[in-house]
Amino acid sequence: MATIALALLSAEASALVSTSHNGRFAPALGLRRAGPLLSSTAAALELQRSAECTADAIQRKLARIRELRPTEQSPEVQQKLWESAGLLPMYKVSGSVTGEPSFTQLFSHETWSAYTGKSPFRRWLRTGVTWRHSTVLASVWPICLSLSLWSFCVASLPARFLPRTSPLPLTAMGSAIGLLLVFRVNNLYGRVAEARLLWGRAVFLCRQAAQTVATALLFDRSLPAERAPASHAAASKVCRYLAAFPWELNAKLTGKGDGVGKTRGLRPGEDTDILRVLLPAEEVDFIGQARSRPLLLLGAMRRQLHAQLRVGTLHPMVYRKLEEDLKELDLVVGGCERVFSSPVPPTMSRHVIRCMLLWLLGLPAVLAGSMSPAHISLWVFLVSYIFVGIEEVGVQVEQPFEITPMTRLCNVSTPLRR
Repeated sequence: MATIALALLSAEASALVSTSHNGRFAPALGLRRAGPLLSSTAAALELQRSAECTADAIQRKLARIRELRPTEQSPEVQQKLWESAGLLPMYKVSGSVTGEPSFTQLFSHETWSAYTGKSPFRRWLRTGVTWRHSTVLASVWPICLSLSLWSFCVASLPARFLPRTSPLPLTAMGSAIGLLLVFRVNNLYGRVAEARLLWGRAVFLCRQAAQTVATALLFDRSLPAERAPASHAAASKVCRYLAAFPWELNAKLTGKGDGVGKTRGLRPGEDTDILRVLLPAEEVDFIGQARSRPLLLLGAMRRQLHAQLRVGTLHPMVYRKLEEDLKELDLVVGGCERVFSSPVPPTMSRHVIRCMLLWLLGLPAVLAGSMSPAHISLWVFLVSYIFVGIEEVGVQVEQPFEITPMTRLCNVSTPLRR
């Protein structure tokens, strides 16, 4: 993922060093030094035009990707993206109706201003007014209503059917349940933080690799004229592989919609529209059949860079740095696969739910006689909303790649040159 187009621009406009074949570095300002140099101004201009044409071709491909995958973060666009993935936004995307800031967006200055720039009173008032659109409320109200009706029935029983019960056991249970909830939710939010760190690392590595490739293979003025076309072609291929990498990793982690509320993994040859924009048809057919497309793209990049090392257009030190970046991207893929395939042990979630059921079902027996059945029913509903809501917040983030703004991150990694 990386700022591929920005990398091309920065490498073209502000690269301060270029690599020669004898391993030395000199300012990329056309100064004379040892090694093969372009002997004429006409040849130099021709190479520069060739490099710019290669960069422009990549820009056009990135523009086409932007048409296929919009960068807009409006609720309408996000709703369509979620529905195409088979997900139900009402249970996970806060702000999808009200337009409020959400973790499913990349925050800008305007987003931060809308989120924390208001006075505390206005922020609290806004939160209260939009409560009816809460994803937590939409998820837990049937559970809370069922427990409330249960408590009303229990509290309405004659006193002879309700033995006197001390509140101490339920108090001890409540303390233990609170600790279980905190431990579980902390672990789940740790997964969200790790997923976001992995994608941030991938953005940085792709940006760095694209800048290095563009500087060394596309805009290096010391390249021999006879080797420049092959070097430019290799740079174009590597940058296109880098542009495809985040989209294929995203597809692997988020899957494909298979009906309302259902997702599944990609099938061979499925969802190759991004690949078809960036790569030749024969490569698309080959990569589209792979079980792990991101790893296949990394392998293709390695082959291109190794070929340039063998012919001498890529300095060994630069090759080593690029190989380190690709190795780190390989680790990012492995880290994302680990987070996706290994949830917090489901036994913990089931144990927390069963403990809360015991506690909430027993709560009206303790409260009976202390107030009217209607008041008991109301308070059980509110207590249920708090405790069940905390557990539901953890469930909503347990698959972190469903709430991380993946499409936006992929688009950020391939911005257009303005």
